[in-house]
Amino acid sequence: MIYVGIDIAKLNHFASAISSDGTELMKPFKFMNDGDGFQMLDPRLSAFSYEDDSFIIGLESTAHYGDNLVRHLVDGSYNVCVLNPIKTSVMRKENSSAGSARRPSSSRHA
Repeated sequence: MIYVGIDIAKLNHFASAISSDGTELMKPFKFMNDGDGFQMLDPRLSAFSYEDDSFIIGLESTAHYGDNLVRHLVDGSYNVCVLNPIKTSVMRKENSSAGSARRPSSSRHA
């Protein structure tokens, strides 16, 4: 499985991709929140359609800034998952806490 993550913002978005084993497949790159920017993203995504693995695109719901991109991706028949930012924030905090608990006490900051 290939996971494409897109960080949504008002003017520019950032996209990157990793494999299910955590290997970076696409370094983060910036593209504009408009048709020209979406056209920059398309060839990078279509490169994954030739892989044996399937892929999914995930992004956080960020007001209305990602709406046009989501429509563009769905129109392109991509698997898109819009994530609730409150839930991803909770997941980040849980993972961060779990990581702190595993570190030796000498490496923790007070």
